[in-house]
Amino acid sequence: MRKHSILIAILVILAFSLGSLSLQNGYDLFQKALTKERAEGNLEEAIALYQKVMEVSKDESLAAKAQLRIGICYEKLGRKEAEKAYQKVVDNYPHQTHTVKLAKEKLSGLKEGRPVLSKESPDFSMRKVPTDIADGMGEISPDGRYLTHTDWNTGDLAVQDLKTGEKRHLTHKGSWQVSEAMAFHSRWSPDGKQIAFDWWDWSEPGFVGIRIVRPDGSNQRDLYRIEDQVERVSILYDWSPDGKNILASIWSDSGSGKIVLISVSNGSMQILKEFDSKRTRYNQINRMCFSPCGKYVIYDFPAEDSPNSNIYVLPIDEQTEIPLVEHPADDILLEWISDGNQVLFLSSRRDSLDLWRLPMDGGKAAGSPQLIMEGVGSISSQGYTKSGAFYYLTRKSAMNVFVASIDAGSGKVVEFPGIPIKHIGKSTHSPDYSADGKYLVYGAERGPAGNERTVICIRSLETGKERELYPEYNFQDFQWSPDNRYLLAVAWNKKDRTGHEFLAKIDAETGDFTQIFRCKKDRTKQSARIAIWSRDGKTIYHVFEERDNNKRSYRILARDLESGNVKELYRAPDKEHIMRVSLSRSPDGRWLAFVNEDEKKKRVINIISTSGEKSRRLYSFTDSVNWATPTEWTPEGKYVLFARSNSPENDPSYIGNRADLWRIPVDGGEPQNLDMTMFRFYQLSFHPEENYLSFSSLGPKEVKPELWMIENF
Repeated sequence: MRKHSILIAILVILAFSLGSLSLQNGYDLFQKALTKERAEGNLEEAIALYQKVMEVSKDESLAAKAQLRIGICYEKLGRKEAEKAYQKVVDNYPHQTHTVKLAKEKLSGLKEGRPVLSKESPDFSMRKVPTDIADGMGEISPDGRYLTHTDWNTGDLAVQDLKTGEKRHLTHKGSWQVSEAMAFHSRWSPDGKQIAFDWWDWSEPGFVGIRIVRPDGSNQRDLYRIEDQVERVSILYDWSPDGKNILASIWSDSGSGKIVLISVSNGSMQILKEFDSKRTRYNQINRMCFSPCGKYVIYDFPAEDSPNSNIYVLPIDEQTEIPLVEHPADDILLEWISDGNQVLFLSSRRDSLDLWRLPMDGGKAAGSPQLIMEGVGSISSQGYTKSGAFYYLTRKSAMNVFVASIDAGSGKVVEFPGIPIKHIGKSTHSPDYSADGKYLVYGAERGPAGNERTVICIRSLETGKERELYPEYNFQDFQWSPDNRYLLAVAWNKKDRTGHEFLAKIDAETGDFTQIFRCKKDRTKQSARIAIWSRDGKTIYHVFEERDNNKRSYRILARDLESGNVKELYRAPDKEHIMRVSLSRSPDGRWLAFVNEDEKKKRVINIISTSGEKSRRLYSFTDSVNWATPTEWTPEGKYVLFARSNSPENDPSYIGNRADLWRIPVDGGEPQNLDMTMFRFYQLSFHPEENYLSFSSLGPKEVKPELWMIENF
């Protein structure tokens, strides 16, 4: 009898263990399936794994979720099986009320969100437009012949003839070494005879405002100039259909903004609406334009309790905002098409960014939103022509973390970084190796466009496994502490829309953090740039930037973490400009390397003692591009690495993203090109013991935005 009882107990324990193992296997498979679906985009393999989850798991809740994910994968693939998969959730798991609710919403969305047309529709037309200069700032001409853009090699307003490919400048400010002025948004007048454009110049005497020029570059004139010192930026959006007014927004340092009309004839301004700019995505309303009849203004703007945008209509005569598209998802305006009967917008309501249209009758919706194209991603409008053709740009290269193998002695690249490190999310950045060489930290940006959140990823170099920290803040420029316990980072609070930057000390185990220093003024006036630890971990060094109207000041500061005392190590003269992400510390802790621009606009690599008493130049060079120069010390401290564009000096025709990695001996000597070319370099980090260099980059090949046109939609 006793043996029989023991046998039964063993069988019960064994059954329980097998059940637990099955449950654990189900959860493991579910996580693998999520990785296949979200990180790798391998939807077919994800579906197979989700099906295995339902086979092995005894947890009905997990099985229901797996069935729901199968439907989502099929929907992303554009297959009819999605509807059957969602229906199985409803039929087979009635007690899983939350999952069933989601499945029913998906079923409803499929009926609402079936594309109203496809590439096979008889009148639908879609084609890629050959161009290599689209930057998202310009607009197609009313006849579809020309495209305006900013030439970022110089900052000039330029135009390309899409028929012949000819490019020409409409402004002629000179190189970045001559002037820091730049064109920003540009828009064609309805008759195609004039182009309005933002012109921003913070050098003396300075100009921030809107200008108008003819397509041949003649008759350039100021339309609007910001005179009030409280106001800081104006942003151009559209011409009125009658060509008499410009639609723009004005942003002030106080956190207020205004939607305004500016008269083309005399530059006078009419305020249509005031708004709280602290609610917006850092000085940006995604899109704003006139209705084709000219009676309404339409724009997207974040909801009161969410970073996601809704779309609103503002009657010009009544000036009372009317919600047009309200949804928990992110809805981003593209265009109000010229026939006046439809508004185009992007929406994330189906787990992807899709192109939708809303039928219109005057200033009101005339029906429910209709899905046009699935999975278009973060496209940006380039306007539409008189014939109704809509032009848009696809997404460009994303920033990601790469790892190269470089022999520290010879400088030879042993292993070239062909692909970024494997990750989840849209982009990665800010890599740094721990002092003991066991971990690599980096930031991953995840979430819908414009509302990404930073996830801190800590990867074990021994096992390849990762831990993730989910802060409620945006973080960048990570630096490990000497004892490997903390991370130093530049941060800002997403919930604090005033955007005050601060330096944070983050516990690498828990993600808890403390503020070391917080800027008193918002990011338009003060910035705390890349910060690094002293060798003993008792002090941090960082660049502090202040902007007051047209003047800027840059200082390198040392902050004692125990006493709170601050010492100024370097102050840039008025005519110098610190390349703000170039601070790095020597392995022995005695020196800091940074890059500035001298009075002749040459970039200078400097080293300064951590006491601030000694400094000297290592090397100077002329560079034609306007992005920053990162630096890093080799592990033995003999060289300073830096990135430099590989264009001929002052070559105005250079497309300014390609760069080479160089090193310069600290004790003197000529710089050496390490023969590793990437499209930009950011935050370099050398492994303390191995020959590994991690960095952020657009990659060995640059993916440029593509210009597309669709008609008859």
